[in-house]
Amino acid sequence: MTSDPKAPPTSRRDARVEADYFDELVGAGGEFDPLADSGWKTLQRRFEAFVQPRPGLRVLDIGCGTGQSRQLYAGYASEYVGVDLSETALARARAKFPEDRWSCCDARALPFGSGAFDLVAYSSVLHHIPDFDAALREGLRVLAPGGRAFAFDPNLLHPAMALFRHPRSPLYSSHGVSPNEAPLLPSVLRDGFARAGFVDLQQRAQSDIAYREVAPRLLNAALGVYNVADRWLERIGLGRWFGVFVITAGTRP
Repeated sequence: MTSDPKAPPTSRRDARVEADYFDELVGAGGEFDPLADSGWKTLQRRFEAFVQPRPGLRVLDIGCGTGQSRQLYAGYASEYVGVDLSETALARARAKFPEDRWSCCDARALPFGSGAFDLVAYSSVLHHIPDFDAALREGLRVLAPGGRAFAFDPNLLHPAMALFRHPRSPLYSSHGVSPNEAPLLPSVLRDGFARAGFVDLQQRAQSDIAYREVAPRLLNAALGVYNVADRWLERIGLGRWFGVFVITAGTRP
């Protein structure tokens, strides 16, 4: 794993515990893909609406995991590079997609030259990084001028995320949650993009993102009801603010 030797010890520890968590998770289950196919399709529609990608993009997918997020971007990529902290997850991705490039590194210390990519995607990863400003600055650095960044992260304004996934909630459950993981407010993400230097910012929350499974397993019995309710949240217009994910995009000047 590539890390920044100048990074504070706490940052290096944060990266190590996240890597260990996902190494164990993928090693035990062989895959990590909590979203249903329809959920991925919703995210892809939002990606296309926000980025309006053209064919032939040089794509960097940060937080690629076992390669599931690749499906959002690969149709527009002349070059696809996936990076993650978990070597075990990347081994799975390489086995599925040997034609692509995969690199184990920290989002805050990317081993790529400045201006090397046309699209930098943060695939549900910023909420795993306590000091994610550093990851956004690195993304800006490796983007070519005019390149786009795209991110999706769990939304703290979504009721289920606030009640069950935020560490400060009395109903918080740590099952299926990595050590540094916490949902984020849309304003926190937008401000981070602005501080990093991105312009032409776009943001909205998004519902109608169906899950195939969640933790703890007991909650899966009600997952069908949750998915229907989440679909209706989008249909009545509240998903724009209270959707389960926050979608954020920006441009390198």
